Amino acid sequence: MNLSPRFRLIVGYGAIACAVPYLALKIVWLAGGTLGVADRAMMSDPSMFVLNLVTAGMDVIAIALALAFTHAWGQRIPAWLVLPPAWVATGLLVKFVLAVPLITAAGMLMGRSLPDPGGPVRSWVYVLVYTEFVGMGMGLAAVFVAYARVRWSGAFDSTANAVTHRTRRVQVPLANSAALMAGAVGALHLGWALGATLGVPGEIAAGRTFASTVVNFVDGATMIGGAIGVVLLVHRPRRPHFWVPLALAWIGSGFLFAWGLWGLANLLGNTALVRNRPNSLALINLVGLIQLLAGLIIGLVTLLVLAERDASKTETTTRLEPL
Repeated sequence: MNLSPRFRLIVGYGAIACAVPYLALKIVWLAGGTLGVADRAMMSDPSMFVLNLVTAGMDVIAIALALAFTHAWGQRIPAWLVLPPAWVATGLLVKFVLAVPLITAAGMLMGRSLPDPGGPVRSWVYVLVYTEFVGMGMGLAAVFVAYARVRWSGAFDSTANAVTHRTRRVQVPLANSAALMAGAVGALHLGWALGATLGVPGEIAAGRTFASTVVNFVDGATMIGGAIGVVLLVHRPRRPHFWVPLALAWIGSGFLFAWGLWGLANLLGNTALVRNRPNSLALINLVGLIQLLAGLIIGLVTLLVLAERDASKTETTTRLEPL
């Protein structure tokens, strides 16, 4: 994706514009305001204050990423400071980028309004925030790809001689085990999307909606995409269009890790978002832990593959230099 500097500025600041209203809401709530709040008792819970503080910080980081990806000075930021938050942001936002348009379009085609999702805030807050997440996710993705093509051009190089196998003995078992875990939890989510009730308490199954079905489908497809991506990265490293499995592994692993971590953090912190859930969620909680581990391993394998390609490209360039 080759974006002109001017267009990159437009896209980057568009992503920032999408992030600002969400940050403003978080500031209001952290200050004790009740704008858009439907359940004041729940929002006043100490755990919700912590969650709002954390998500406000994540929004600030997303704004900083958009600025870094948009301006030349961002190329000088250490990679370890850029890639982890970009990876997590990709994983968190891809759910909204894929699911929200599908749910909205289906609601319009069926001629009916979507059900109230409930929770601690009013319906208009969900509409506003989810729309912003779609815009922010698309904008960040566009400027990040443009940024990466400049900084890590080797990652998009499909030439066969850009691959070595120094860590292959590590990559293969890690990739295979993580792909198996991601594929298993992805298949389970697809099963839930098709109406399966394995591990789902009766009260949750009875409350299923079209929106929850779409979300389960998107979750499952993204997880399986990550599994396919890492297998192709490791077992078919010389295939053309290297960026395709790279994108699948990057997005899928980020999704698995970020949403697995979010669920685990809420569970271990016994936050107000999960405190009143049914007790019979052992399988769902286990699935969350497995997807976190799978995402972390796929992300590690992807990093090893990219590091090898970069090292190989550097060595090849050095050998071609005149003595």
